[in-house]
Amino acid sequence: MQRLLILLSALPGLALAADVPPFQEVARMSLPYNVQSVALSPDGKTLVVGTFRDVGLHDPTTLKRLRDLPGGEGGGWGATFSKTGRLAVAGVSEGVFVWTDLNKAPQKFTSPGGRVFGLAWSPDGQKLAFGDSGGYWRVEPGGPSGQLKGDVMAATWSLNGQTLFLSTGQEDSAVYALDARTGKVLWRQQNVLKTHVRKPGYGLDEVNGLTLSPDGRWLACAHQDGRVLLRDAASGRLLRVLDGGQDTRWTAFTPDASKLVAVGEDGGIHVWNTRTGERLAQAQVERELWWVTVTPDGQQALSAGEDTHVRRWRLP
Repeated sequence: MQRLLILLSALPGLALAADVPPFQEVARMSLPYNVQSVALSPDGKTLVVGTFRDVGLHDPTTLKRLRDLPGGEGGGWGATFSKTGRLAVAGVSEGVFVWTDLNKAPQKFTSPGGRVFGLAWSPDGQKLAFGDSGGYWRVEPGGPSGQLKGDVMAATWSLNGQTLFLSTGQEDSAVYALDARTGKVLWRQQNVLKTHVRKPGYGLDEVNGLTLSPDGRWLACAHQDGRVLLRDAASGRLLRVLDGGQDTRWTAFTPDASKLVAVGEDGGIHVWNTRTGERLAQAQVERELWWVTVTPDGQQALSAGEDTHVRRWRLP
């Protein structure tokens, strides 16, 4: 283990702690292009991977590519399955493509602000919420819509489907809870450290990802400065800060909510004990990681990003 940590420390952009065990990578699939979105079905039997050129169906165990999905324009910054099996993928340039049948062409929803970053299915799988780079958000079909001050980076729903959570970047860089029926703001939370130094082209401290814990109690907010803030989903109150990451992009809970996995634009992947804040494992790849998801059995995680690989990791 010590030798492995020494080798990992030689990689560029590394921020690994010497006393934190490394992840074990158990499978890897290389693609010709950057991997911009990954979606795993609720039963773990269907894996979809989107690049800026295409959206493909993969074997979730071996990661082998099986075939391309018809229609669409490639995978943008988001992909998600509903509980009923419908697939939504953000377009490369604009809008959202929705496959009800993975063997047929998708339906397209446009968005007035251009490129979509955040999208999420309601718990019953009947409504899709999405937001774009212009701050516009909407719920389809027939739901509310509105515009926030910053670009909408991520979206997720409460378990009862009554609350929609959105996060923003640029000069807003905050987390919102909205009434999913009316669009009314229930609460807004912003947490920007006075010591934070923004990167050129970035916002105050962009909230890149939002993930609701499986029990619906916690909201994991992935911040550009590397922190993951665990908030009370009902009130937005800050409960715990998970430190150790850099440029954190996305997070995923294990099914029992005891662990949280996060990836960042520095190429790091980390897992924490959500109840104690202890970092349990870490790993580093050479280029940016943008997406992570945990398998339904809670035993493994899948990551993807600019390094053109989809990787399977064994959780501690």
